[in-house]
Amino acid sequence: MKKNIFVFLLFAFSSLIFSQHNQLNSYSKATYMLYKNYKSLKKSGDKVIDSIGFNIIKNDTLIMIIGYKEKGVKVLYEEKDSIFLERYKQLVFNKKYQNKEERLKPTMKIWKDEVKIYFDKSVSKYNSKKLSEFIHYLDEEIDSLKITVVKDKDKSNYFIYSISDTNEVNLDARIRGNDGYYLLWNNKQNIYSCSLKINQKKNLNEEQILTYLKINFIRSLGYFYQELGNSDCNSYFSICKSDKKEFGNKDLEILKYHYSYGICKGSNIETFEKNHKDAKEALKKGNTKFYFLHNE
Repeated sequence: MKKNIFVFLLFAFSSLIFSQHNQLNSYSKATYMLYKNYKSLKKSGDKVIDSIGFNIIKNDTLIMIIGYKEKGVKVLYEEKDSIFLERYKQLVFNKKYQNKEERLKPTMKIWKDEVKIYFDKSVSKYNSKKLSEFIHYLDEEIDSLKITVVKDKDKSNYFIYSISDTNEVNLDARIRGNDGYYLLWNNKQNIYSCSLKINQKKNLNEEQILTYLKINFIRSLGYFYQELGNSDCNSYFSICKSDKKEFGNKDLEILKYHYSYGICKGSNIETFEKNHKDAKEALKKGNTKFYFLHNE
């Protein structure tokens, strides 16, 4: 998990718990923390915290602490069913086809800063207009993803250009295929730059070219893998060819979840699965809430 993200299980205080400490008004802002998290914070030495008591709820020892101030934004854990999560893990972590011997493990990547798109003059007016409409739709639908189109290339972080029979200059040599995209991200797994190439040399009509453009654009919003096997062939995330490709509600749900702060950011699959396991176990015990604390 990223160093700048901490996950804590915070218990809602009941009147019974408070009644045990009502003689000390200063305790009203105290927090209960799992014992293992308390030990970890004490061991780190970078935070001054004091224990003022404990409570046991369903075999969990909770330490009551003061002097710990959370920094960042605390967001309630977002629950999803197992079918959705398995699909998400395939698209983000390539779970089903991940080679265990690979040294580089896929991680969750997002655009944290605003995506500022610049269209090169090689892009047709039709493609720039239609993609701009699609961008506006995504910007409206996904809360934590901000996308705009800019007219100044120097102010952009996302460059879109086209290759056609009349223009054979590849403006980004890092994109070696006929079309595709190239991303850059930092050590926090935040994407900060992208180039996207449109191939108009193919024997495709305008609608087909636009569909491929939209598919590559969607994938570039999270360095998503594609689905194989028995997936919905019409999905933008499916690798199979179809003339009926459509960005439907299920695809939109993937993007919304990816940019939701009710999950950990920048994690690998092991951390992602452990967080969900911990959260689900906590929720089963009743009277608990699981939060993700996101720091800058």
